[in-house]
Amino acid sequence: MVLKTRDLLVRQRTQAINAVRGHLAELGIVGAKGLGKAETLIGIVRDDNDQRLPPSARTALKLLADQIEALTVRIDTLGREIVAEVRRNDTMRRLATIPGIGPITAATIHALVPDPGVFRSGRHFAA
Repeated sequence: MVLKTRDLLVRQRTQAINAVRGHLAELGIVGAKGLGKAETLIGIVRDDNDQRLPPSARTALKLLADQIEALTVRIDTLGREIVAEVRRNDTMRRLATIPGIGPITAATIHALVPDPGVFRSGRHFAA
């Protein structure tokens, strides 16, 4: 449940970021993709001295910026809960030692693979 909720919140945040990027692009303000780059765009939205944005657009975009920031806080909260659970669970902790597998992926594998003992090898598991 925690993993699915986190996934939903990540998708909602992505939608909100894309909306901000799209709306600003209509006004000639173009930003790169990604969460880190969205902070630059949010800074433009929050800067009341920036005259490129009409007041009504700024009001709407500030609501989206608030939503992005609130979703980020919620995602981080759930992420910390998942990491704590991985530390408590021996199987997930061992999965997280595999290169490229972090706490979120380890928890997802643990949740979605009912009985890992049925697989003969890593190749069988991948298939």
